[in-house]
Amino acid sequence: MEVTKETLDRLKSLSDEQLREAIGSLADAFGASPAQKKLALNHTGLIRRKLSGASEKEVNRQLSRLDPEKQRILSEKLKW
Repeated sequence: MEVTKETLDRLKSLSDEQLREAIGSLADAFGASPAQKKLALNHTGLIRRKLSGASEKEVNRQLSRLDPEKQRILSEKLKW
């Protein structure tokens, strides 16, 4: 799985509601506890700031740390 500039730009352009939906969907798909999901949803601003300052290389490096199944889920949920 590799993130392109276009994909990163699309992520950065998500509305607040779309970003919250994506985070919630990913939290559910990854088996996050309700507390973990709530924590992630409460930090959408931080997630947006991290995304806005991230390069393709940095995002791909972080994604490479996920196991292949989680990469597949992420790709499927975000429709990459």
